[in-house]
Amino acid sequence: MKRFLIASLSTLVLAAATPAYSGEMTAVNQNMTHQNIVEIAPFNLVEHGYQGYFKEQGIPSGSAFIIAIKTGKIKAEDLVKSGIARGRLTPETLNNQSYLHSVQTQLQNFTRTN
Repeated sequence: MKRFLIASLSTLVLAAATPAYSGEMTAVNQNMTHQNIVEIAPFNLVEHGYQGYFKEQGIPSGSAFIIAIKTGKIKAEDLVKSGIARGRLTPETLNNQSYLHSVQTQLQNFTRTN
């Protein structure tokens, strides 16, 4: 009985300490129309843009990405629309002013450090 109790407690502690998803997960939407979309964090959305993840949506990568941000050709809404098109964000995210503001802040920070 003692062994069973120790094994059960160990399993619970390990399960609680292990994250279910990677660091980019911010929320899981259980809405019927958008089941199980793991929404990407604003920082990771910008990082994916830089890495070329949204090239199919017309977002350039690398130094062209940085120039496009600095010249105003890429805005937070553009990246959010790209994230929606790639299935990383729900369409409702486009109306989430807090999320858009966070993406815009990440874009500004990104151009300062690169």
